[in-house]
Amino acid sequence: MNLLTWAKAIEKKTNALVIEPKLCTRLISPKSTCRQCVDYCPTNCITFTKDTIEVSDSCLECSICTTVCPTSALSSNRPSLQQLVQTVLHTCKENEHVYFHCHKHPIKEEGVAAVAVPCLGSIPREAWLSFLEECDNLTVYLPDGGCVDCVIKQGEQVWKRELTAGETMSGKRLVVVSDVKQSRGMDELDQRKRLLFYSVWSEWRAVHKLAVKETLGTGEIKTYQEKLKNDGASLIRKEWTEAANGVMEKVFNESTYPYQAKRNLFLDQVRKNKDLQAGKNVRLPMILSDCTLCGACSILCPTDALIQETINGVTQIKLNQKNCVDCKLCEEICYFQQIKLIEKENRELLRERGRETVLFERKDK
Repeated sequence: MNLLTWAKAIEKKTNALVIEPKLCTRLISPKSTCRQCVDYCPTNCITFTKDTIEVSDSCLECSICTTVCPTSALSSNRPSLQQLVQTVLHTCKENEHVYFHCHKHPIKEEGVAAVAVPCLGSIPREAWLSFLEECDNLTVYLPDGGCVDCVIKQGEQVWKRELTAGETMSGKRLVVVSDVKQSRGMDELDQRKRLLFYSVWSEWRAVHKLAVKETLGTGEIKTYQEKLKNDGASLIRKEWTEAANGVMEKVFNESTYPYQAKRNLFLDQVRKNKDLQAGKNVRLPMILSDCTLCGACSILCPTDALIQETINGVTQIKLNQKNCVDCKLCEEICYFQQIKLIEKENRELLRERGRETVLFERKDK
């Protein structure tokens, strides 16, 4: 791994947002109705061009767009969602009481363990679910008046909606308070040293992961034109990418694809909680009987959740449940309206790789 690779990784890490236009349903098809990032941006700094998403200098780096984007075409980078969740979990293990708060309301009292974010609206429901399940000593700090005078007008609506969704899934409630108290069992100096060490270590690990991804070329999102290629070179690249992604996932214990960040947080909790397995918090596609097998849904699916293949004269459309993020694109682009998203039990997401669900099948005449 050379210095140029590290330099590229560091440069990427310094950006507040990671933009992956190949995941944006709005850019993939004009039939997509999704514009949540634009609708929720407090400064109207997000625009769509022909082939990318542009963010102007008026961006407040509140990260609300990353919460509302279903495919993670926009994702947080400073810190990443995985880093933030791990920091909260680590801090809760090290302290008696931990407070979660936005930068607008800093905690000035000494000896108080806290984790700050640009806006509480930057936290998706999957992260709130993780906090509710793993952190009994976590509290949201929000002084009286809260979000009333905040320039991030949409922040309160988003964070309350996402927290409520997390609470509904968990069956637990997160306490919101307007005052704080000191944590017991660790002096302030020791607490600062340990948090600083953990922060530096996390940043180094994040840059290291980016450098490895640059070297291996993992996590690359394909356009639909690239998906259609079936020549020898394309097949070799596909096999190499799958192998490299497998190595990355085993070494770092997380997916190389941005659209899996939220889903993996949810899956972690579903695996641990049988009650959550029986819940219906996901929607998955169903294909009706008059499907024409035109292939549009599988070709345009940004997360490769839908796969169409023909083997021995039998054409099937399969669903990789873990990859489906309910972006609605398949439903919106189906000309004959043969795809519907329906509620499913969360345990459907636990199907092992290679055991995809066959949604539709037809034998050649």
